[in-house]
Amino acid sequence: MKQLDLLDWNPPCMLIAFPMAKRIGKIRRVAEVLSARRGAAATNYWKQMVATMGGQMQRAGFDRDTINRELREFHDAVQRELWLRSGHGQRPGGSAA
Repeated sequence: MKQLDLLDWNPPCMLIAFPMAKRIGKIRRVAEVLSARRGAAATNYWKQMVATMGGQMQRAGFDRDTINRELREFHDAVQRELWLRSGHGQRPGGSAA
């Protein structure tokens, strides 16, 4: 068996051109809709969004781990946006106060 030199090894690389967590317009729109809905309506909307985005990524050839990671990061970004919209992310008098 041949021992590979460290410099001969190239790790696999995957470029995601438009990461879900960076799609600010989509994040804000989903947060806007979710903040206007409650209970089953909000849950159904979220499930629909996740299914649609997951299906798009699957058709684009992403593996299951990548899809799950992207959806988890998108979820976190939407939660941050909802938090900011609720006023919790702001300090009285602004950030310089």
